[in-house]
Amino acid sequence: MLLALGVVGVVGAIVSISVGEGGPQSATIGGVNDVQRIFGGIEQDGDSIGPAESEITITVFNDVQCGVCADYEIETIDPLVEEYARPGDARLEFRHFSLAPNDTTLAAIGSEAAGLQERQWQYLDTFVRNIDAARAGEIDEDFLRQVAEAVPLLEIAEWDEAFADPETAELVVQDAMLAAELGLPAEPAVVVNGPGGERTLIESPSLDEIEAAIAQVSDSG
Repeated sequence: MLLALGVVGVVGAIVSISVGEGGPQSATIGGVNDVQRIFGGIEQDGDSIGPAESEITITVFNDVQCGVCADYEIETIDPLVEEYARPGDARLEFRHFSLAPNDTTLAAIGSEAAGLQERQWQYLDTFVRNIDAARAGEIDEDFLRQVAEAVPLLEIAEWDEAFADPETAELVVQDAMLAAELGLPAEPAVVVNGPGGERTLIESPSLDEIEAAIAQVSDSG
């Protein structure tokens, strides 16, 4: 675990690895309309989307900088946003859960930086829809800024400042600590809380499994 390392050192190490010899790469960011259709108009607060007063909380642990995990985000988590957060039936939280040796990734830090402007979910979903476009040059700050520029109403100067702030990376480290405390294996996981208790789903739970857990915790009797 790298949790004991200083956050600044961790971020610096990730940057040096991610930029590589080829330098920044340009890319065309797609899927913006789809992202806005899913997330536009839903209440957000940092890492959360959906009404704060909801009795049901769905906490997603995922690594947006992992190709398979990116597919999971689009195919399994996005429908939850539309079916539960938009109508106000549940609140979703996102926890960055790196499946690589590092506990933080640049994409996670970029997402948290957008979250300070209530745009984390739009940012991370735009990123996962374009992750393949970055593979030739790896994930670098230039690509992450292009993602930020594609997110409607995101102030880029504020995003730049937050991205460079060690306190933003610390938010990602805290997510990693929570995943460690829960003993989650290195795959996407979902924790569902409600009046009827808590359900922890591991190993990339399906949409059907998550919805079954939601129904279970919705019943306090």
